[in-house]
Amino acid sequence: MFEHPVHPIVVHFPIALFFTGVLFESLGFLKRRDEFRRFGHWLLLLGMIAGIVAAGFGWWGEDAVKAAGVPEEAIDRHESFAVASLIAFGLLLIFRRWARGRWSGRETAVYLAMAVAGLLLLATTGYFGGGLVYRYGAGVQKPAAGMPAATETPPAAGLGDGP
Repeated sequence: MFEHPVHPIVVHFPIALFFTGVLFESLGFLKRRDEFRRFGHWLLLLGMIAGIVAAGFGWWGEDAVKAAGVPEEAIDRHESFAVASLIAFGLLLIFRRWARGRWSGRETAVYLAMAVAGLLLLATTGYFGGGLVYRYGAGVQKPAAGMPAATETPPAAGLGDGP
């Protein structure tokens, strides 16, 4: 486990939890359903925990990514957006706690705007993280010596080809 990059395994959890949490919070406001909002709140809390874990594994694996030749500027860009995303969702959770019980139209609009901003930051983080993998090959194992490199497109299989 300590030789395998863990960040790519765990990073999908905060992404899914944050997006789904905002969805349920939004539905809760739209449909005026407190149970949707409570569920969304729990998803956001779990997303924050998972995001901190993913960030920790990202920082832990950063030296290996640098050693693989990924430019530090690209790593720092991804890292900066990841930190900004966690801060945005942390502020969202603080705002939610502060506004508890006093959800006027203004508080709701501010909350949803903050949620959308957090999701945009998170999507940008994922975009730059994907660039680390697909553009620079971060975490991608090189072929063993003497082994041919994988082709870009798999060969087409004919209909009816069997084993």
